[in-house]
Formats: sequence, C-alpha cells, structure tokens
Amino acid sequence: MGLSVKGNGISVKRAGGWMDGHGTGVRARLYTVHQGSRTDITKWKDATPITAGMTKFSMVDWNLKGRRFQDGTWLCVEFSKADGTPCAQIHR
Repeated sequence: MGLSVKGNGISVKRAGGWMDGHGTGVRARLYTVHQGSRTDITKWKDATPITAGMTKFSMVDWNLKGRRFQDGTWLCVEFSKADGTPCAQIHR
C-alpha cells in the first residue's frame, strides 16, 4: 500500500494511492489530520484494478488542483479493503 503526493510546498496538485491485489469493490478516500483533528477531503472513489505482468494492484488518483493545506498537515489515503493508512506530511 502506498501514497503519492505531487505539488509544491503546501499546495497539492495531485494525490493517489495503491494497494496490492485487486478485486471488486475496492474503494479509497483521502483525509487529513491536523492538530489531532481528522477531516475527509474526498468521498469514496472506486479504485482501478491494474495488472502488470504477474503483479496485480488497485490504484486511485485525484486531481486536487493546487489545493492548499496548513503547514504540518498529514494527508492520508484509506482503502476500504485494507488495514493501514499511508500518510505524507505537507510542509513548506
């Protein structure tokens, strides 16, 4: 499982995530944690199953269009069929 965040400083252009394996009904959403408070950023979105050779995974991507976050905010991805939530800290 992983998270990809693209942008500059506290401005995020794109974010996405992936998890090993795939099947029907895999969904994901983004949320933030800042100063102990959690906020959902996106609604649940269906992940796309990808097969690359022998590797199978589910992938999801969002265009955040340069959305700005407070310095020190954690941006995280949550999958409906997986434990754990990879996060990245947004900072200047």
